[in-house]
Amino acid sequence: MDKKDKILDRVIVFAAHLGISLRSFSLSIGASAGYLHRLQSANSNIGGDFIEKIIQLYTEINPVWLVTGEGDMLKDELLVQESGVTYGKKDHFKQVLLQYLDDQDIKDKLLEIVNK
Repeated sequence: MDKKDKILDRVIVFAAHLGISLRSFSLSIGASAGYLHRLQSANSNIGGDFIEKIIQLYTEINPVWLVTGEGDMLKDELLVQESGVTYGKKDHFKQVLLQYLDDQDIKDKLLEIVNK
């Protein structure tokens, strides 16, 4: 199987589309923080249980594209674009929160609070 044909590669493309790190994406699907990085380093592929979680959590992703690479990455009927802003079922709060949690200062502050 060619590298570009792996589901993992499409997951990485989708995470980049969302603007979140692989670490945050891994955590969002219930995996360990380094799950996707380890798979990438080992030239491995993502497990079926996590594919199911991605499809359930990120309802805007086209499951056919995720699994086969065919078609568009996003379901067309879920998104409406107007003047550069996308509306629809995409969870913008979740996306912003994951980006926020990628900030090292925020991580340090959260660890400080948790360790008190």
